Amino acid sequence: MSNDNNLNNLLARWLEGDLTSKEKKRIENSEDFAAYTEILKGAEKFKATSFDVDQEFLKQKEFNKTYTKQKPKVIKFRPWVYLAAACAAILMLFTIGGNLFSSSEIHISTAMAENKEHVLPDHSVITLNAESSISYNKDSFNKTRKLSLTGQAFFKVAKGSKFSVNTNNGTISVLGTQFDVFSRNNKLNVRCFEGKVQVQNNTKSVILTKGKAVKNNRDNQLLPFTITAKTPEWTQGNSAFTEASLKDVISELERQYNIKINSKNINTKRTFTGFFTHKHLKNALKTCFTPLNINYTFVNANEIVLKE
Repeated sequence: MSNDNNLNNLLARWLEGDLTSKEKKRIENSEDFAAYTEILKGAEKFKATSFDVDQEFLKQKEFNKTYTKQKPKVIKFRPWVYLAAACAAILMLFTIGGNLFSSSEIHISTAMAENKEHVLPDHSVITLNAESSISYNKDSFNKTRKLSLTGQAFFKVAKGSKFSVNTNNGTISVLGTQFDVFSRNNKLNVRCFEGKVQVQNNTKSVILTKGKAVKNNRDNQLLPFTITAKTPEWTQGNSAFTEASLKDVISELERQYNIKINSKNINTKRTFTGFFTHKHLKNALKTCFTPLNINYTFVNANEIVLKE
């Protein structure tokens, strides 16, 4: 602390031009000298507050009517005091700002029609589907291996301690595996492509092995089903469905192509089994709606109307 006080005293005397050559050399060789000179340059650029002479003269005349004469107090003006205070205030802002913006919380997200791959601190790899996001603490991740997911992601988990994915619809825990998690609104779908996965919600806990999957229903029960794919279809540029409602299919079309589909003239409770490509919009629309005798019309490049 005494070293800091000595340096502050030197700074004040340096601003007044009252240093010996030895003292001047000491402060110019200090690590903070460059910061001091930059702050001083900035302080010289400050503009004085505007002053209305006529208005302030009238105010002074009114004040003089009630003024009681007192012995004036002489205050010696020292410019360095104000400059030193400005320096201290600015340096304090830098310190506070650095603490505010050095958050260890990491957020990764994708926009409509975007996929993104992200490598976690433990070298696990996550591929995010369109309009999805994850968050985790980079400082504690290697110890806890926990993250939160909204949307859909494919995980290739590096071997190690327990790895957990928290969603609004349940928690998925693994030791080292490859799995896909879909969690949007109230729907949860988890598919295991390698290793072993534990899926738990507020009603049940199940263990999935390679080729096994589970999804929740309206009562939030976990219903098992099997898969044959080696990787999620969406990572290969396709979205696949098995007895999915048209409402869900349309939502995925909008998400993958960043479009708006008007479906008020069709029954969105009808089911669809099949897939659509992410690479050609007209082919995707034809694949989804032609077999169901649903017509689609482009209002513009980004808006489509459906009609039965």
